[in-house]
Amino acid sequence: MLRQARGLTLSELAERAGCSDGHLSSVERGTTAPTLSSLATIAAVLGSDMSVFFPSVERTHVHVHRAAENGHLRIAASGNEIYTILSARSVDPSFTGLIEDIAPSDSDTSYSYFGERFLLMLSGTIELRIDATTYQLGPGEMIHYSSHPNHVLHVTSPEPAHILWVVTPALI
Repeated sequence: MLRQARGLTLSELAERAGCSDGHLSSVERGTTAPTLSSLATIAAVLGSDMSVFFPSVERTHVHVHRAAENGHLRIAASGNEIYTILSARSVDPSFTGLIEDIAPSDSDTSYSYFGERFLLMLSGTIELRIDATTYQLGPGEMIHYSSHPNHVLHVTSPEPAHILWVVTPALI
């Protein structure tokens, strides 16, 4: 386990990553699914990047993603989010491109990540709360923001929201 290889206790990693011991323990046991933002924070605290949590792939400087490819990533089997990783996993990526399909849910999806985000709504509608301001976004609408503050997303349409994200610095 990477945490132990770095000589960190569960409590030390949880404190540095800004989460509770119980949450981190659940993530390690596979009973709780972290958000991609949480994984990025944990990886940074461990002195790595998120690629350590995913199967390795051949890194190239050009990446073509075909519609028929199954590049889907579901963090948890019961999760309501499916990600498609669009960007090449190059040696030193500057951004990550993702498509997120997120189903309507009673709970909100919370993100906390250092950097910038660009979001383009492909279908569905959402409310995105950044600090105390809520933005209503629908198909074809976009927003670009610093993701330093906590931000919360809620799907408001009856169908899943289909979102293109460009995130910097790179997550994967």
